[in-house]
Amino acid sequence: MINNQLIALINSLTKSEKRYFKINASLIKTNKMQLRMFDLLEKNKISSSDRVIKLLKISKKTNLTVIESRLQSLILKHLRGFHSNSSQGIELNNLLVEIEILYNKRLFKNCAKLILKAKKIATKYEHHLALLTILKWESYIEKEQGKYLLKSQTNLKEILKKEGELLTDYSKLIQFKHHTFNLLLLSKNKIVDDLDKEIKDYDKLITDKFFDITPSSSFDEKIFLLNFRGMYYMSKANFNKCHQQYLLLINEIENSDRKNILISNEYFFALNNLLLLQVMNNNFDNYNETLTKIYLQFENISAYNSLLFNVTQCYELGIYCEIGDVEKGLKLIPKIEKNLKKYDSETNEINKLLFYLNIAIINFFDNEYSKSIYWLNIFLNDYSIKKNDVTSNIYYYGHIINILVHFEAKNYESIDYLHNQCINNLKKIRKINKFDKVVLTFIKANSNYLVKSQKEQLNSFHQLKSTLTEIIKTPEESISLHFFDFFSWIDSHLNNVPIADLVRKKRLNQL
Repeated sequence: MINNQLIALINSLTKSEKRYFKINASLIKTNKMQLRMFDLLEKNKISSSDRVIKLLKISKKTNLTVIESRLQSLILKHLRGFHSNSSQGIELNNLLVEIEILYNKRLFKNCAKLILKAKKIATKYEHHLALLTILKWESYIEKEQGKYLLKSQTNLKEILKKEGELLTDYSKLIQFKHHTFNLLLLSKNKIVDDLDKEIKDYDKLITDKFFDITPSSSFDEKIFLLNFRGMYYMSKANFNKCHQQYLLLINEIENSDRKNILISNEYFFALNNLLLLQVMNNNFDNYNETLTKIYLQFENISAYNSLLFNVTQCYELGIYCEIGDVEKGLKLIPKIEKNLKKYDSETNEINKLLFYLNIAIINFFDNEYSKSIYWLNIFLNDYSIKKNDVTSNIYYYGHIINILVHFEAKNYESIDYLHNQCINNLKKIRKINKFDKVVLTFIKANSNYLVKSQKEQLNSFHQLKSTLTEIIKTPEESISLHFFDFFSWIDSHLNNVPIADLVRKKRLNQL
């Protein structure tokens, strides 16, 4: 088997990168074997070691690993050249390499000129680590050129002072980065009790203005702080304030003059978080604009193909479920089915569950109950129950939606079994909400319309709506409505109107 990392690297190359590599690598005759392997892997997509050995006429199998390693090193070497000016970070790294070479050759005047150039870039774009390295070379040159001079001693003291200031600033940046990553990973991986405990600690830091943005905050600090504040307000369910943080974040990025910042991870995730927040704040007028911007900016960058699927398409399908846009949802589903296979190893458990569940909901809205049940079966069979795991709520409500779809499909003979199974599984996850108990009891009690007149059926739904309306006056009971619009489902029976129409009108404030 050919090295998967090598194949992934070749597949990630753009046309321009491939052209640059082939032209420059072909100038050296000793690269001939590596270039032959590159062409073979690029054009024929061969992953079998035996097949490659045969086509390249390699005598010993052990030599293949050596050629793979050399090819990968060769590609990376030329990528460094291709991207030498693509970002300030890469430009600075190249300058630092050149500074070290000139210093080792004892060409101190040449070295000093490059230091000034590097320092100007690093200072403008607040690259702390680069500045620390630059100061190191400045001190080395002072030591070499200013031996025994009082001026050099003064300069060295000034350099020491600047290094101390930089370390203080960088220490702050490291703390902001830690708290941002900690809150992100905590919300994804830890149990709710741990999240609540740390949020209380963060409440105090917020009150103490530790996470406030000041006029002296650097660009990197602002990026971490705005991301942290966004996630903090998200965890507090303050979606309006969270939305404001991501608007500020995107404005900060779009007004930056950093190279390629508009095709960076920071911009990609900021736009996707804004997309999510627009929906959570019922800001449906602008979500389509944000969605279009994401695809226009990143769709043609191969490195983002997996992220566009795992993040953007996941959010997009969730939006169509949220606003009842069945037509757009159905149009997206074939792409998702294809990408679920293509990016299987790169798709995490949470996203898979969300895809399965939302595909089921779109099909349910389209009255395609058998298709909905098919995806719900995949959903329910794909996950092992882990009490208090981050995916528990998704799995919890998937069970309830499953029994509801069977009810609509008139699979009444299965309802008793599904009801008991559902109750048992929900109890393994957490205590069942009163709201959910009422819905499940209703479905079980009304799972045979043959014994009820139409008037009795309508009365049952009227009573259910009245009961649930009272229950959701208790705030913690309203969580169920974040996963499925049970009231639109009830009203679809009361008014004989498709549920998707009611969801759409409600979300677009047309009712």
